[in-house]
Amino acid sequence: MLSEFSRKHVLEKEFSMPPLIHAFKVHDKAYVFDANVNAILPVDDNTWHYARLVEDGEESGEDSAVFRRFNAQGYFLSPDIHEIKHPDTDLLEYHLSRKIQMLTLQVTQNCNLRCDYCIYSGKYETRQHDKKNMSFETAKKAIDYVLMHSIESENLSIGFYGGEPLLEIGFLECCIAYILAKGKNRKILFSVTTNGTLLTSEVYERLTRSNISISISLDGPKPIHDSARKYHDGRGSFDDIMSNILCIQEKYPDAKEKLRIIAVASPNIDCACVNNLYTMDEILPDYDITMNFVSEQYTDTPIVYSEELSSRHKQERAKLLLYMLGRIEKDKVSRMVIGNVSSILRKYELLRHAKKLPQVLHPGGPCLAGVARLFVSADGFYYPCERVSETSDVVKIGDVEKGLDVSKAKAIMNIGKTTEEECKKCWAVMHCTLCVVTADNQFEYSGSKRLAGCSDVKQMVEDYLMTICFLKTHGCDFDVSHN
Repeated sequence: MLSEFSRKHVLEKEFSMPPLIHAFKVHDKAYVFDANVNAILPVDDNTWHYARLVEDGEESGEDSAVFRRFNAQGYFLSPDIHEIKHPDTDLLEYHLSRKIQMLTLQVTQNCNLRCDYCIYSGKYETRQHDKKNMSFETAKKAIDYVLMHSIESENLSIGFYGGEPLLEIGFLECCIAYILAKGKNRKILFSVTTNGTLLTSEVYERLTRSNISISISLDGPKPIHDSARKYHDGRGSFDDIMSNILCIQEKYPDAKEKLRIIAVASPNIDCACVNNLYTMDEILPDYDITMNFVSEQYTDTPIVYSEELSSRHKQERAKLLLYMLGRIEKDKVSRMVIGNVSSILRKYELLRHAKKLPQVLHPGGPCLAGVARLFVSADGFYYPCERVSETSDVVKIGDVEKGLDVSKAKAIMNIGKTTEEECKKCWAVMHCTLCVVTADNQFEYSGSKRLAGCSDVKQMVEDYLMTICFLKTHGCDFDVSHN
């Protein structure tokens, strides 16, 4: 006779896992996303209501008359996930030895600005402003290592990061000359991110001799930009940056092909200025502009945006959808949001029917740590990217003296192990964007910290699913170019 524990164990073994589904509506149309086959299915209201019960754990989905018709076609079936493990884990050592794709050098931790939301501002646990500069010996060791360990990468990207990297323009030039000499016959792409205050036409000419792409931080019209991006004495930096850009334009008409603008929507934007945030087209009509939001990781300071900003962003996104439907021209859409077109198209491409989820998988989010964008701090430590904390030992994956620690890199790309059971039951598992940053509490990897970001990720994934359904319903042709 079975004990109570044994009976429970047998029942759990016999009971299959409920289907990983998510029911949602777009206006009056009902849909269910089936994570097991990565497909969105239009359904009737009865199926939608039952799917909601299954999703909420109030029904199992087993032998349901509602689901039986879909089961016969391979939908709404129980997944068979045995383990959370990144599929490239066992190949990581090979990738790190031959396929590193990008190196970012932290030229300096110093900066001539004191921007309110900067990760060096003191409001973040990750780092603070310092006068520390990278030595040329450190740079050479990092460059040599990456050149040696990227021989199978068709393109190798080298980025220069700060602080403000143009404080050390001579250092950049020495690094570029060294890379070109050591990496002959290699296709190497250079990039630098700058606040623009030191980017005179003379500096621009020196940089572009090496065919470097330049990203300038410019947050919008003068009142918006100057509210956050200030010098040590509190003066705004807008006038100096615009003066530099206009001077460059005058001397180098093709500058727009090498310059791009990165705008950060600061939480302290005055409500009266919100509408002006989206008028960068009027300031720099010919430049590629990317809009970012302030990082919420590694800080206890709440990042709160105004209702006015949220409302205006929704309006601009609505215009973007109208453009994708062919209802308005592209020039009616602010370039502060036009980049979302490519994001929507990528999400659509990811929605390809699969036979079923594999038995071994890992949530989306982590990159190949150390391969995709190896970051080297000014003092020579290796990190998986520039977004992680420089004060956290758990994300430190090596240094220029000893090379990369493969075991630590594997732990980063398998961060889903901290929430394994929850991930196995999550309908958004393959579309998750949570990486190691969301689990790092500065001392160890925390499952509870990682789980705190789940609701936002699920909301983001649902928004994309709803957007795709809306566009398909209204005749969007995803196969035509929206450039």
